[in-house]
Amino acid sequence: MELTVLLFGPAAAALGGRESVRVPLPAGDAATVADLGRVMREQFPPLAPSGRFAVNHAFAGEHDRIGPGDEIALIAMVSGG
Repeated sequence: MELTVLLFGPAAAALGGRESVRVPLPAGDAATVADLGRVMREQFPPLAPSGRFAVNHAFAGEHDRIGPGDEIALIAMVSGG
């Protein structure tokens, strides 16, 4: 399966202002957020120190399952004061 991952802020800037990327993952029920993170780090090295994934508008843990109909976003870590 191929998923679209939305990018915001520093994650988008790290890839030249791209708003999203397409990421291929194994089909079926076996794909997890951890799988997605691993593949994204391999395909897009500038995202290595990324942030957290949100799946269907909620932060997701590394063991959460993802599927072709899910909306996925990479939420970059931010700091400030």
